[in-house]
Amino acid sequence: MDREPPLESFLEPAPGVQCEAPEVLELARKVAKGSANDVEAASKLFLHVRDTVRYSVRVPFEPLSEYLALNTLARGKGYCVQKAALLTALARALGIPARMGFADIVNHQLPEGLFEITGGNMLQYHSFTEWFIGGQWRKATPSFDAELSAQQGWRLVEFAAGEDLLLPATTLDGRPHIEYVQQRGWRHGVPLEEMMATWLADVGPERVAAWRAWTAGEAGA
Repeated sequence: MDREPPLESFLEPAPGVQCEAPEVLELARKVAKGSANDVEAASKLFLHVRDTVRYSVRVPFEPLSEYLALNTLARGKGYCVQKAALLTALARALGIPARMGFADIVNHQLPEGLFEITGGNMLQYHSFTEWFIGGQWRKATPSFDAELSAQQGWRLVEFAAGEDLLLPATTLDGRPHIEYVQQRGWRHGVPLEEMMATWLADVGPERVAAWRAWTAGEAGA
């Protein structure tokens, strides 16, 4: 069995995880100001990323630069991998060991237009942050913001110390929502080439091109 890397390795910059930027450190300190411990700081970072960056899949997804914290903050929106990369960067900047977690999920309540892109409700390489807080590794999923969740009738992922923060299995009215199918483990950074290869093999180049055109239309709007 491979040995777990030292915690210090989860504080370093990695592809798509821009924890070294002074602006990222400044924001992390501002958000977490007054925290008594790493758990309290993590809760503030989680809420900030969850709600100040809107969830959207209509964003550029191919250049690695689009996953950098400062670009996601400037854009003000992002999909799960971009939001997880931002939360991971903020945590690392503050000295909280963090990494990128991935899983394949079934989303029974896909956002408008996404079903046509994916060709189904199976989403590969859904992402979240894994961070070492309170002396243990925990998952934190900042994907769906409070405004979107309220609009759609989705259960909001709330911070709870000592628990994994995963997307709920049902909506507020009991409809099926998220089903975790396969855990893909963690990465130090954003495995963009790995993700793209899997998506191309799964949905085909035509659907990936359709997603690209869809995001270009949003950018030009």
